[in-house]
Amino acid sequence: MRDATTGGPPDPAVLDLPFAVGEAASGPLTWAQSVMWDAMQWFGKEANQFNIGQPLVLAEPVGQARLLAALRDLIEAHQTLRTRYVARSGQPRQEVHASGAYDVVVADGHDDPPRVAEELAGRLAETAFDHEAEWPLRVGCVVDGDGRVTAVALVGSHLAFDGWAFHTFVDLLLAGLTGERGQPEPASAAAVGPPVGAEPAAGGGVPQALEQAAFEGSPAGQQQSRLGLRHWEQGLSTAPASMFDLPRAATGDQPIERHLLDSAAVAAAAAALAARTRTSFSTVLLCLTTLVLTAYNGHDTAVLKLITGNRLDRRSRDLIALNTLDALLAFTVPRDVDLLTAIRQTHRPAFDAYRRAQCDPRAVRTVVEEVGRRRGVSFDLSTYFNNGHRGNDWAVTGPEPGPDRLAELRAGSRYTRLDPLPRSDMKFMVAASNAGEGICRLGLLVDTTYLPGALGETIVRGIETLLCDAVADEIRVAEIPDRIGLTPAVRGADWVRTPAGWVRPADVAELVREAAGGVEVAVLAAGPAPDTGLTAYVADASAVPEELHRRVLDLLPGRTGVAAPDGYVACVAAPPAGAGPDAWRGVPVAARGPGRLA
Repeated sequence: MRDATTGGPPDPAVLDLPFAVGEAASGPLTWAQSVMWDAMQWFGKEANQFNIGQPLVLAEPVGQARLLAALRDLIEAHQTLRTRYVARSGQPRQEVHASGAYDVVVADGHDDPPRVAEELAGRLAETAFDHEAEWPLRVGCVVDGDGRVTAVALVGSHLAFDGWAFHTFVDLLLAGLTGERGQPEPASAAAVGPPVGAEPAAGGGVPQALEQAAFEGSPAGQQQSRLGLRHWEQGLSTAPASMFDLPRAATGDQPIERHLLDSAAVAAAAAALAARTRTSFSTVLLCLTTLVLTAYNGHDTAVLKLITGNRLDRRSRDLIALNTLDALLAFTVPRDVDLLTAIRQTHRPAFDAYRRAQCDPRAVRTVVEEVGRRRGVSFDLSTYFNNGHRGNDWAVTGPEPGPDRLAELRAGSRYTRLDPLPRSDMKFMVAASNAGEGICRLGLLVDTTYLPGALGETIVRGIETLLCDAVADEIRVAEIPDRIGLTPAVRGADWVRTPAGWVRPADVAELVREAAGGVEVAVLAAGPAPDTGLTAYVADASAVPEELHRRVLDLLPGRTGVAAPDGYVACVAAPPAGAGPDAWRGVPVAARGPGRLA
């Protein structure tokens, strides 16, 4: 053992865990890894929020040698556990090592193993992973007075693990420690889609991330990607540019708020509604998420990214690697129906979104940009839904719970407001996971620049309310705001509704003014909502509409509540001061041009 100088309390000792197997190998990142790689580069040191940790208290103590042997078996069997993620010539790659060593931190916990294990897991998760210098798994163990292991602390990098892979790894480690051999549970009904890859693992053995990357680059993988890209293009052709075309609020330096609701009532009610509608637990929560959000922001069409695992076959279920991608859901939200009908109408669009999730994310970015420029918008796809439970966690096994039982379960619900964050690449995310003992952990992240902080608790508690009420009563979609105490966003009369969503013409005018070099500009709306058209009048006879439009498109990214005008008019001069906006329509015209690229 040697000292691990990390500061704070007396430092734990560290065990060396060497491994050696096969040959080294390397290859490109998988599609899923490349998505997470980009996110982690953006977050930098704040990427520690992606760490996946779990303290694991053992039913019976085991010797340290047994723990090391069980860990070594898994490290040698699964490439992910001996992979470094590196940038070579500007491109990220995964490098699998044939040999190396892990550090296993040892902490004295004979007085309280659960507490010490939780604290140790917290310490191991404090910093972001340095993927070029360390393995993507940090391991610690808690020992009793005889040196036997009573608990294990595990922290994985999200670049290497998704929730499924991490919990599968934990199951395999427990099996190695107890001598039992268990299998992962069946894939979730939410994760509907093609298998991870068409080819089995080499030699019929353990599936590996490098094999997945090879499949994605194969003709079969590229065909799968083309089908997914077609789904993205079709969905974005009519989707609003953003779910957050709202008046912005002033916030402090920690605008990202996070809310948790641990609720057995959510688990029981959502499972009951899924059985009644013959859909899925995920569809029920997804439907409620879209209905509540669009009730607030005043949209008829919802556009979300669905975090998707699609572990449908044995090979994908056994893959210890990150396997989640973003699926696109863009669909018209049911309005003049009851909640159960809305759930049924959500199921097919969600099914199609999950089914087409497996595609090259870099090609997805190209499609998003090309469709956006064609439509004169910059898409803000920062609304997420993540159904993270495994298999039939909350399958209905008996009679539906009645109102009294649901009220009893709701009495035990626990709401928590986590520490806020300075930034996130998400403006809104609802996530569901299994907290054990029949409890669904419903998480919500909101950017308070667009959604007031108090709205977070209203939404998570409101979802619970709607689920429970819908088990006993018929709820109309139009009733949702009043049922949960949700006050829809208020836009002033200076906002108009267009095919791109809600737009503030004054902000569009400011955008065009910037693109035109500061000359006087007016943006006028014409036509009934939601098909309102915008025309930009520019007091510059030398302005070329096509060139001006391209400059406007270049300035769009990162802005909400704006879109490129549908047309541009280069005017000889501005109307007289005080003449009013409509006077722009009567001034001499030097040139006209469309606000859409051919």
